[in-house]
Amino acid sequence: MDFRPITTDEMRSLELNAKYLGIIHSLLMQIAGREVARVITDNEDVKDKSIVILSGLGGNGGDGIVAARYLDEAGANVEVFLLGHEKTISSEDTLMNWNILKNLKHISMATLKTESAVKSCKAIGSADIILDGVMGFGLHSKLREPLLTAVKMINKSKAIKYSIDMPTGIDSETGAIHGEAVVANHTISLHATKIGLTLAQKNAGKVHIVTIGIPREAASICGPGDLIIFNQPRSSSAKKGDSGRILVIGGSDVYSGAPALAGMAALRTGSDLVSILAPEPVVSAIREYSPNLMVTSLGTQILQPEVVDTALDMVNGNDVIAFGPGLGTHPETFVAVNSLVKKIVETGKPLVLDADGLKAISSSGIEMNPDNVVLTPHWGELKILMYADLGDSKNQANRIKRSVDAAKQYNCIILLKGSVDVIAHPDGSYKLNRTGVPAMTVGGTGDVLTGIIASLLSRGGNAFKAAAAGAFVSGLAGELAAQELGDHLVATDCIEKIPEVFKTV
Repeated sequence: MDFRPITTDEMRSLELNAKYLGIIHSLLMQIAGREVARVITDNEDVKDKSIVILSGLGGNGGDGIVAARYLDEAGANVEVFLLGHEKTISSEDTLMNWNILKNLKHISMATLKTESAVKSCKAIGSADIILDGVMGFGLHSKLREPLLTAVKMINKSKAIKYSIDMPTGIDSETGAIHGEAVVANHTISLHATKIGLTLAQKNAGKVHIVTIGIPREAASICGPGDLIIFNQPRSSSAKKGDSGRILVIGGSDVYSGAPALAGMAALRTGSDLVSILAPEPVVSAIREYSPNLMVTSLGTQILQPEVVDTALDMVNGNDVIAFGPGLGTHPETFVAVNSLVKKIVETGKPLVLDADGLKAISSSGIEMNPDNVVLTPHWGELKILMYADLGDSKNQANRIKRSVDAAKQYNCIILLKGSVDVIAHPDGSYKLNRTGVPAMTVGGTGDVLTGIIASLLSRGGNAFKAAAAGAFVSGLAGELAAQELGDHLVATDCIEKIPEVFKTV
């Protein structure tokens, strides 16, 4: 169980990742309802007591409806009031449990569709215990009727008051009270206390944290829940560039495909504008890959020290920098990479460093920032970064340890690519990504990953979250491509499947 207060997005992420692991929301609701009833029966003598459950139309209401069955089993006289019309119940699981109650004659049921209906509900005033299942986490605006009147009626009652997850009326992020809020004697927090509850203690009463069956793995794997913060709808007033301006610095006198793949992946992930800064010999080739890419020449055969200031000018005009795909390993390029990486870090611009760019900064001593810098090595590149024999590359515990070691050494996020990706933070935390297929060993998929992460970074998430979400998106896109093409996919096939991945959230 997680005793650390968590945000609304973190809770939603856990629920989605639990579902990804096969633990459906319906199961979580059954456990939550049982645990709510258990807390009440542990603290109160409920036999022959009048218990009124006020339920909203979402999942919080469903938890209360499930609790009704267990409280009835314990000998209480249970009445359930749905605040609204049953046809507008927003959760399929809540509707299913509401329909179950229709078969149970010992539990009284009614709907309170209007403010006047709530005011005329005498059961609220005469109850021994009231269970508030009206609104849980996720409230960010003023309560509407009949919910507002229900809150007022609950507070007027002399009953002992229990709230599920959050007393109704409290913002689960800020603790702000939106017009009116339930003043509970007890709050039953599901899985973990929500941040807002710690800021509204006078309304919370005694807080009970209960487990609802979300496994620890839901927090440690990369899954659909990691995409929540990156999958918000665009504002109707959005303009060009609001969804990210990405600069890809890469290519050499030999390699043209790598920076193009990173750029096209960033566009498919949702960035508005992608510019590529590349050496002169490959500019024409990169332009041929896609008319959507804006390609600028360095004016030299390779990236070299004398064009660092030119590159920095373009860095300043973009939101995120993807640096390294196809750069090559010329000694002058390595000097230029070191200089440019230092300058990018000084600007505070988010940076994804990959491929030949990684080799260039080995033992450089550059101090980075884990909030906005991601390095994406495979095992061989990690050995170069750490300048050491890292031991068994197939031992998962060793891969995690070495990734964390590298994150601490470079003070950034390390995404160690492999059959199971490791995303490591200098503070020692990590996530594991299991998506992907063997067919993704084809060239270019690492460049696609770089572009995806760069795009996600431009949406305001920190580097750890962007790397975790990016690894999941890249791997699942590969899985979807492989379902159609088997072992015959190429990197561009993965790019075309990126939009489908976002539909999983």
